[in-house]
Amino acid sequence: MTDVVPDTINVQPHPRLLSVLGDIEFAPWQCIAELVDNSFDEFLRTPPEDGAPTVWVTLPARNSSPKDGEVWVKDNGPGMTLDQLNNALRAGWTSNDRFGQLGLFGVGFNIATARLGQVAVVRTARAGDPHWTVVTIDLKALAAGTDFTLPVVTEPKSTSGEHGTEIVIRNLKQEHHQTVSRGQSKIKQILGDIYSYLLSTRGFRLIVDGELVKPRLPCVWDESRFVVRNNERIPAIFDIDERLPERRVCMDCGAWQEVGESICEYCGSGHVETRERRIWGWVGIQRYIHSSDFGIDFIRNGRKILVRNRSLFNWDDPDDPTGSSEIEYPIEFPRGLGRIVGEIHVDHVRVNYQKNAFEYDTPEWKRVVRVLRGDGPLRPKIGQRLGYGPNTSPLAQLFTGYRTNEPGLKDLIPGNGTAPLHELARKWADKFRKGDPGYQTDEKWYQAAEQHLELKAAAKEPPAAGTDSGGDILATKGLLPSAPATPAKPTAPPTPVESEDDRRAKWRSSATPLPDLDASFGLPGHGAPLQVRSWLVRGHRITRPNDSGPVPVYVASGKGTQVDVFIDAEHPIFVDFAVDTRDLVVIELADFLRVRDNSSRAISAIFADLKDRCLPDHRIAGPFLTDLAARTLNRIREAMQPVVAGNAAGYWGLLSADDQGAAERLFAVEGGSSSWEDVTASGEWVGYVPGAALVHLVEQRPEGFLDGRVFRSSYQPLGTASAKRASADRVVDLLSDVATLADVPARRSPEELQRGRLACLLLSQEIVEAAEEDAA
Repeated sequence: MTDVVPDTINVQPHPRLLSVLGDIEFAPWQCIAELVDNSFDEFLRTPPEDGAPTVWVTLPARNSSPKDGEVWVKDNGPGMTLDQLNNALRAGWTSNDRFGQLGLFGVGFNIATARLGQVAVVRTARAGDPHWTVVTIDLKALAAGTDFTLPVVTEPKSTSGEHGTEIVIRNLKQEHHQTVSRGQSKIKQILGDIYSYLLSTRGFRLIVDGELVKPRLPCVWDESRFVVRNNERIPAIFDIDERLPERRVCMDCGAWQEVGESICEYCGSGHVETRERRIWGWVGIQRYIHSSDFGIDFIRNGRKILVRNRSLFNWDDPDDPTGSSEIEYPIEFPRGLGRIVGEIHVDHVRVNYQKNAFEYDTPEWKRVVRVLRGDGPLRPKIGQRLGYGPNTSPLAQLFTGYRTNEPGLKDLIPGNGTAPLHELARKWADKFRKGDPGYQTDEKWYQAAEQHLELKAAAKEPPAAGTDSGGDILATKGLLPSAPATPAKPTAPPTPVESEDDRRAKWRSSATPLPDLDASFGLPGHGAPLQVRSWLVRGHRITRPNDSGPVPVYVASGKGTQVDVFIDAEHPIFVDFAVDTRDLVVIELADFLRVRDNSSRAISAIFADLKDRCLPDHRIAGPFLTDLAARTLNRIREAMQPVVAGNAAGYWGLLSADDQGAAERLFAVEGGSSSWEDVTASGEWVGYVPGAALVHLVEQRPEGFLDGRVFRSSYQPLGTASAKRASADRVVDLLSDVATLADVPARRSPEELQRGRLACLLLSQEIVEAAEEDAA
């Protein structure tokens, strides 16, 4: 039987709301997370039977206005009855217990929706309901009167079995609109981080703007890895599972009760239950070191409350009356770089209403600290001096084993024989998080740590026997008569012979990878494809074995089909003649294949086939370059729109009559749904003007678009007018080249195509992306 829908429901605020609203400040992503929490809570209680538990989040477009922008959050949960909906919309009411779900009290919905916008529409239905039940909350209208009743309407279902809940927030607040409309990638990243446990282990799905949010997984060493300190193995991962005695807790106020209590001694509630108390998870060592990307995640009911928190790396001396903290980790060179990480679940510890901190003064949290880092300092000598016994806690052992960052297996740090490969290890971590199958295990990191020792040992090998002068070695073996002993004449030490491995390691240590050339190069009839890694080397000349002079490119064979390509970035062929680096690399690879496979084909033919088959993204002719130029201009239009919207009429007046007419014609051809007056008033006209008009805008108002607003180049901070003009002219010239490519279809010479490709590349590097602006 379905509910009979009344004409209205009452959403008068609950008195409990008054005690919590004053100190709650939610960022936009927190508001979205609150609504996601409500859906995930339902999944934890009642998983859907007809599909994976999924929440869809849709954010407003970049060029939307606060008035028109909307945030949608929808799930495929069981839906709500009318009574549940009525209670859910009453500020301060909750269906959640203080423990057991992500949600805390019922204020999450009210604060999340009210923080983002003025209007919230809730649609909900169960599988057996004949329709959707819909309620609209207009905060401005409610505030203007004393009546808290809202009309309830129904909407037909598309199919009879539809179920779930959808929330639409409209009339977004100005201060939050920009974040949710232009920070989609950042919001996805944050949500994938804080819900990583539920997304990776419970099968929950979160989709933002049509893209499945990927959980942020830890990039740590395998549990089998270890180091040795003082003849003891210290593993790279410590599992934590500390089960505390069960206790009774008030499910309303969250206070833990004395044994045997059935009525809460703090709030008088009779809703008291026995709950498990458990500290579980792991702490360990990341495969790379970082200045900020390390620390421990603390998780409550599947959601991260503290993300990469480093508070447990500080020593708080209980005998220090000042209460000051002292950083214990990281303290080794390089300063400030750490790699201790972890995921610790503490469902029994209370959190604040923003869900970004625990209640640190509670005995429950202090027990967590003792379990993970012990009572004393992590540093053994300091602990001994202060009278503490040996600290055998997990963090103390990790500190002892992994506090230093020397390359090799001793510290589990990748190296090249002379120096650690910290930057490369971080790039490998990026490949891990992008799902590259070659980087999911720690094997590459381990091989690089192991290889460091081999390269270092090879560099110290003494000269081979029999190579010294005077026949002394032969004489000692009785093959020549011994000569009378004479005082040895001082001789210069022999120059050590540099091995091939030494040379390659030296070049890699001062090289930058070229990822667009790290690919598989192969052709039919030419054997197995080459697996290429490319390095742009600075500060060293590149030479081939037994070659008399430096070369611009050297293809160095490795194991199997692996080859390393070393490129001298400072070779005259590149510096003086501006030869295309990548083309010369492909020519060398073509020659390598021809010699290896004993082919009679011309190098130019092999080169052409390699470019065509293996590097399709390098095409610059015809539609490829025109499309690249058009896409570059569209990025610029999107970045310009908020600047133009600040004074749309003023910027519009800077355009020529021809450019204004061209924009209006394109709008008419594309059949825009808005009126042209609205487009010009909002600044959205920038999306319709030709590329030449963008050039005119930057040329006439460089202060509006440089200095990181649209382009990175400096303008206002420069001290002289000539310096400002030179900076602006550089951007204008690049933009003009790209605009010509996009606006003027023409047959162009190879030289013009090369110039256009470089202009697109350089201009793309100048554009400030939305994520960068958000971070700034």
